[in-house]
Amino acid sequence: MIFRPALRLAFLAFAALGAGCSPPPPAAPPGSAAARPLADLAPLLGGRAARLAWLEEVPPSGSRHVSVYDPADGRGVRTLTAEAADFARPLINRDGSAVLYTRLHGSAQGEKTAYAPEILLQPWDGPARVLGPGMAVDWWRDPADGKEYVYALESLRPGAAGRLEGEKLLRFLPASPDEREIIWTATPVGAEQFQMSRDGRRAVGLFPFPKAGLANLTDQTLSPLAAGGWPAGASDDSYATAILDGSRRRLRCVAPNLDPGWELTFVGAPGWSDGGLLHPRWSNDPTLLVFTGPHVAEDGVADIALGRLRPDLRRIEQVVRLTEGRRALSPDLWVENGGSVQSSLPQQPAVAPRPQPAPWPSAADHLVFAWDHAQRPAPVAAAAASLKPQGFATWGRYHSMDPSGGWFAADPAVAAKLGASAAAASAWSMELILTERPAAPPLSVRLAALMLDDGREAFALYRVDRKLVLRVLLGGTAERPAQVYPVILTNLAIESDRPVHLLLSLRNNRLSCWLDGQVGQEFQLPSSGLAAWGPGQLSFGDPQPYGTPWSGTLDRVAMWSRALGSDEARQAAEVAQAWMSTRTRPARLKLKATLAALPTPPSPLPDQLLGLSIWDVQQVFMGQLEAKRIAVADWTRLQGQPVPSTLPAVGQTIDFYLEPWEDHEELANIPAAAAPGALGLPIYFLSRPLRTAP
Repeated sequence: MIFRPALRLAFLAFAALGAGCSPPPPAAPPGSAAARPLADLAPLLGGRAARLAWLEEVPPSGSRHVSVYDPADGRGVRTLTAEAADFARPLINRDGSAVLYTRLHGSAQGEKTAYAPEILLQPWDGPARVLGPGMAVDWWRDPADGKEYVYALESLRPGAAGRLEGEKLLRFLPASPDEREIIWTATPVGAEQFQMSRDGRRAVGLFPFPKAGLANLTDQTLSPLAAGGWPAGASDDSYATAILDGSRRRLRCVAPNLDPGWELTFVGAPGWSDGGLLHPRWSNDPTLLVFTGPHVAEDGVADIALGRLRPDLRRIEQVVRLTEGRRALSPDLWVENGGSVQSSLPQQPAVAPRPQPAPWPSAADHLVFAWDHAQRPAPVAAAAASLKPQGFATWGRYHSMDPSGGWFAADPAVAAKLGASAAAASAWSMELILTERPAAPPLSVRLAALMLDDGREAFALYRVDRKLVLRVLLGGTAERPAQVYPVILTNLAIESDRPVHLLLSLRNNRLSCWLDGQVGQEFQLPSSGLAAWGPGQLSFGDPQPYGTPWSGTLDRVAMWSRALGSDEARQAAEVAQAWMSTRTRPARLKLKATLAALPTPPSPLPDQLLGLSIWDVQQVFMGQLEAKRIAVADWTRLQGQPVPSTLPAVGQTIDFYLEPWEDHEELANIPAAAAPGALGLPIYFLSRPLRTAP
């Protein structure tokens, strides 16, 4: 069986039917009581009362009801709205007595949709009343006088990817909805997710999609956080933010002054097996996070689940499913006395706006080659070229170059231009970010090189044991015959998975090397000139590495036909450091497990293929894993060639390293052959270097 993890939500349902399992349950009709009673959550909530509101989609129209549930009233799930319409964003007020929601009133105007939203307030029992135009995005109670304000957006319109956004954020008291105070106009604000801190000074949201940020509503400043679709803000004054990543299986969390942040991974958490999640939102209790899921099929069926977090918000202690068979969106949970709970994180921390990232490369003149995984809309250099993986090279985490099992080749025209321009200027500089894992000697692997057509190295950067070595071709005139000179740049201590910024600068016979902005070495070479440089192959990685298998990635590679100076090197390091600070290291597991089942190769075979095997966990040496049976993804084909397997025979037990599937978005569109039964298990990616290339 083949599936594509990016489309895995659809293929999981297909796989279940093909195996003779029951299809997903049909969506419960509005007003039915097909929900697990919240009374079962008494231990989770400490016996406190709770109320739940959400949008319930009605197929096939896509219209929505506002649905609510209170375990104390005995009525089960019911709808507040008499008819389905384009309702949005239900919000329970601070004492749990009423629900705020919006009717969008969308209408087609040519190829666009215009909106005339109106805000409605409806008591838990009683008719709704209109509060006027706008889209409600949050409630907030002033701790000074107890007044409750509605925060709403005006001038609603479709933004990027069709996501709704508003030009102005304002607030008003429900008793006087015509008296409105403008709160934010610095940027448009995304309408789908917005959460205030308890003190009202900060707000987490999209400013607009996909720019998640922490807004200072007092100073009218914005601290950008990351790209993401569903940022949720903790409901205390920690200003903590959780951003749903592209895999929809993990929340990346940050809080002011607590670098580098942390991750909440749901796969393997108690009460949660697998499947994506959406619509994460903190309840009024900051240790309780509500969301929809598990999204295991593209039929709209999704339930509401509640995650209980540790007091420091750094771990999921338990997940409980609140409903069954719903088509739920945008849930909001109110818990009795939740407003008196706070996390153990620092409250009301001082927040300095994060500066906007500086452009990369930091130097633009005489730039010949520049490659960055981000693939900006405007190319960073006219000569920037695509890179093609060769052998068993792959795109690694964050879409970096991973030449552990092969190499990457650039367009030959770029190599010709680099060779000619460097020869004419008698100067060359290179910048790159290197991330490695320790490997025991003996080791020799070429990381980057310009190989001339006659087989000589114009330059070649090597990792030799624990040293960085540059081989550079100097001379090429009657007075100075061309000769390759090896230079030991530095002894580089390897800290696993920590990016290192390297910059080399060569002019005539003077070579400088900077590591993370610090001058490592300066060298006076015995010859000068780059006259022998010319056309060839610019490549990253080594077709014939020696010794212990090397594992690592390359990012942000740039080359110039001039020598960069000390100030430029320091500036480049600062830009790189700001960029690297947004990354997290992979969560690695080391375990002992027994191979239970291997996948069956499909026919015909695609050029790229993952295999999904099944393993029974015997012991966990490093990391957190509670599941006793898991699926492990590993490469079986790359660039149309079979990858030699190092897996044991079925029934044998080995120790090995894994990484969560959610950490590898670069695998999202790769087809996979799965062993029967693998698709319902937590999935991990086999973390190891590949030894040989075809």
